[in-house]
Amino acid sequence: MDVSILLNSVTPKRPALSMRAHFRFHFLVCLLLCSVVYGCYVETPSGSPEAVSRQLVELLIDPDPDVRRTAAEALGKVGHMSSNSSLILALNDQHARVREAAAVALGRLGNGESGTALTAHLTDPDESVRMASALALGEIEFSADREVQVLPVLRHPQGSARTAATRALLSLDTVSLSTDLINALRDPDVRVRQGAAAALGETGNPGGVPHLRSLLRTDGAASVRAEAAFRLGKIGENSVLAELSRAAEADPDARVRRWARWAVQQIRLSHESGSERQPGQ
Repeated sequence: MDVSILLNSVTPKRPALSMRAHFRFHFLVCLLLCSVVYGCYVETPSGSPEAVSRQLVELLIDPDPDVRRTAAEALGKVGHMSSNSSLILALNDQHARVREAAAVALGRLGNGESGTALTAHLTDPDESVRMASALALGEIEFSADREVQVLPVLRHPQGSARTAATRALLSLDTVSLSTDLINALRDPDVRVRQGAAAALGETGNPGGVPHLRSLLRTDGAASVRAEAAFRLGKIGENSVLAELSRAAEADPDARVRRWARWAVQQIRLSHESGSERQPGQ
């Protein structure tokens, strides 16, 4: 285990007692990670996951952000539910790296009770925290009100927050044809439009077909048109074959043409045998 960063963080300006306490905290984190998470040999047997989690939770309020971040990461790997509430509190840490680690850890724990807190951090000031929160929302237990919590973020003034919201929606089993989602298909940010198209198409809702067809015909971004073609192929309605065929021949972007060809093939095959193939196969 590389501890050079931990050792370099000790500065000679600290009093001797403070330095010893600082090192002790780092050493405890490394020891717990090694003995519990990675299964390394130590002279003293490791405690139960619950006992280890209690020790790591204490480190979430350490004055050193590196210690707090490492403790949050370790709690996610230990995976004991007793740490869930403490990790939710760590989402409000002043350091973005700690918040990001807490979000990742909450995703690993998978407790649905963290959904509200993670949704709130789709608008976090730091993009890495927003993305970690979106991914974590896809890993925790499903909640019926998750979509209601996420949809308002599609109206956030910051494009990366709206993008994070589309990623969170993509992880849901069902997405409704809400006004917010339909408006997101016309968002000025390309990433948001593509994410909204993916979320809409992933559910297989036929009501999304007209909106995806419109994107395929008129959107100025090739990535969005390609996404629309792919999602239309996944939904598999015969009514879009003519439009997909035109895109496969005439779209100026090679990616769009490739995915449109795949979508045409996919729809035809799915109606014949239910098989699915990817471009190039």
